Amino acid sequence: RFGQGQVSLPGGCAIGARPVDLHLDGLAKLGATITLEKGYVKAYIKGRLRGAHIVMDKVSVGATVTVMSAATLAQGITIIDNAALEPEIVDTANFLITLGANIIGAGSNQIIIDGVTSLGG
Repeated sequence: RFGQGQVSLPGGCAIGARPVDLHLDGLAKLGATITLEKGYVKAYIKGRLRGAHIVMDKVSVGATVTVMSAATLAQGITIIDNAALEPEIVDTANFLITLGANIIGAGSNQIIIDGVTSLGG
C-alpha cells in the first residue's frame, strides 16, 4: 500500500535454515527492488507490481504463496511455473478469490493470476 516494506531476515528452527531467496526472486521478477541491509530485507516499488512469467527454481509452498499473493495486485498476468501443489496453495487461492482475485490452476504446477486493482471482503 505504501510502496515499501521492511522485515527482518528469518532465522532457522530445529528443522534448519529458512532461505528466502525464492521469495525475494519472485518479488523482484514482479518489479520490486529488493535490498538486504543490516539483517533486514527492504522492498520498494514505484506504482504497481507487474505481471511476469516466473519459473520457480525449486518447488516451495511458501514462495508460491508469496508470489501468488503479490501477483493478485500486480498489473497484468502472472504465470507461475513449477508451483507447489500442496493443499495450502489451493486454500490460499480460494481465500484470495473470495476477496476478488482472479486465479486459475491452484493445485497444479502452473498457476495463472490476472491482477486486479484492489481486493475486498
